Amino acid sequence: MELLRPATLQEALEALAVRAGRARPLAGGTDFVVRMKDGVEQGASFVSLARCVELRGIREDGDEIVVGAMTTHEEIARSMFLRRLAAVLCDAAAEVGSVQIRERVTIGGNVVNASPAADLVPALQVLEAKLVLRSASDERKLPIELFAKGPRDTRIRPDELLVEVRFPRPQPGEVQLFQKVGARRALACAKVSLAFRARIDGDVLRDVRLAWGAVAPTVVRTRSAEKLLEGVALRGDVIDRAVEAALAEIAPIDDVRSTAWYRRAAAAALLQRALGATLLA
Repeated sequence: MELLRPATLQEALEALAVRAGRARPLAGGTDFVVRMKDGVEQGASFVSLARCVELRGIREDGDEIVVGAMTTHEEIARSMFLRRLAAVLCDAAAEVGSVQIRERVTIGGNVVNASPAADLVPALQVLEAKLVLRSASDERKLPIELFAKGPRDTRIRPDELLVEVRFPRPQPGEVQLFQKVGARRALACAKVSLAFRARIDGDVLRDVRLAWGAVAPTVVRTRSAEKLLEGVALRGDVIDRAVEAALAEIAPIDDVRSTAWYRRAAAAALLQRALGATLLA
């Protein structure tokens, strides 16, 4: 196995370009270790990003919030700056593993891994994030909703790295929630998760966003449910119709973590809980 440890982002991009698809980037390495132990990791050349300090940090750039791809979940969970503006992302990061794991896993790895159960991706979808993908010769931006095509299948090219995650600066006073159901309270992958974002305008909701994890081949937005909730006061019948619409848009399956029936029941409960919490906000 070849392990390269470039000192800069440009060196990392050049290493990927020279190897023309034969090398893979390595971020926190937590998923890599599991796959290697299971015998399913077949890569022979890896480019470690651990020394690329340009890929770390949280900052503002005009009206956008920028999170470097190598920023860890623990850094996100503890960021008071993000807590004020994007609490849904902080809450999602805090749900991942233990403190030791959160100190290793990165936002970039969570996104590029393209797991339907990824905890940060639903939060980033309701924040309407864009991904900055860079190669040695080019840079492009891609909405996070278009990035994953299926489990571990993305639109990133072999010579590209995810370098930044950007999203518009949220407005003060938004309701943002992340909820997750797992086999236990911590140290568990999601059976189903929900990121919720809305703005309260008098007695009605505006700019409603719902994104779900572990209920389809990729993280999904339920736009029919969003439209039902947009511009209306929350009443019992409205909540019931929104739950029905959301359940019609997801496609959970039976697997080793849960059953489709349980995921649908849990999804209904999570949305009811989120809307109930919004009523109290």
